[in-house]
Amino acid sequence: MKRRQFSKHVALAVLGAVFLGGCGSGVVQPGFGPIQGGTDTLSGRIVFVNTNSGRYQLYTVKADGTGLARLTNGNWHDYRPAFAPDGTKVVFVSTRAGGDGQLYTLNVSGTGLTRLTNGAWSDSGPAFSPDGSKIVFESNRDTRGITQLYLMNADGSGVTRLTSGAEADFNAAFSPDGKRIIFARGGSESAQLFSISTNGTGLTRLTNSLGSNKNPSFSPDGKKIVFESSRSGSYQLYIMDENGTDVERLTANTWSDYNPSFSPDGKHILYMSSRTTGFQLYRIDRDGNNSLLVVSTPGNSSDPRWATAATTL
Repeated sequence: MKRRQFSKHVALAVLGAVFLGGCGSGVVQPGFGPIQGGTDTLSGRIVFVNTNSGRYQLYTVKADGTGLARLTNGNWHDYRPAFAPDGTKVVFVSTRAGGDGQLYTLNVSGTGLTRLTNGAWSDSGPAFSPDGSKIVFESNRDTRGITQLYLMNADGSGVTRLTSGAEADFNAAFSPDGKRIIFARGGSESAQLFSISTNGTGLTRLTNSLGSNKNPSFSPDGKKIVFESSRSGSYQLYIMDENGTDVERLTANTWSDYNPSFSPDGKHILYMSSRTTGFQLYRIDRDGNNSLLVVSTPGNSSDPRWATAATTL
């Protein structure tokens, strides 16, 4: 029961069993392709999850869809990655120690694996603070049934509980000024978005709609939040002001779109979509126009996150 409660708040759960239908493992998998639509001059790297090896594993790729590199390679699952502010390492969830997921960091070169959490519980959804000193994450360590939000130092020390209540809290992300955290609260298919200060005060509800609202991401200037919502009947992308007003729909398709993430310059949004066979990564302009395929593979790709610094590693 604990495993089911944990996994339903992981974005990968929406992909279901199709994720485990990949082919054999290998350091570089065939079938990945560069971005469609001509010359692309965006800088930086993207980290994401792919299942072409039959397991959830981490990859990085340049923003133009070239320079694919496999970051993890093992007989376990690695997922929910997020870059450090300088783009030199990622924090992520892994089952490599057995049991439920725990949090680790890894350099983008593939070196320096460091375990941050270690317990008989589930930790997931990590995200760095803008200055790189803190990590917010979700855990059921104190509840054994629903996830709550926690803060810790970037080295895994100093864990403190941020939220408490009868409903699950998950999908947390820092505001660019580091003063507030946005997150989803509620059931997997009925969640709403909230924000709270980093000291646990000032809880503010941002959405109140039908369906579920999840996976929020701040624009670099902190003025906008992009998120996924099922208020229309299927998951589509929406954008709103940081206080929850002026909601606009960005995608309106017969397929589903998930996991949005702003580019470092705030002009583009990266996301996963079911519009093709399986789930692939796409990019749109901030206003919802000019959809482009970024990563194409016979496996499934999810959990995309753009480095907040426009690194070219």
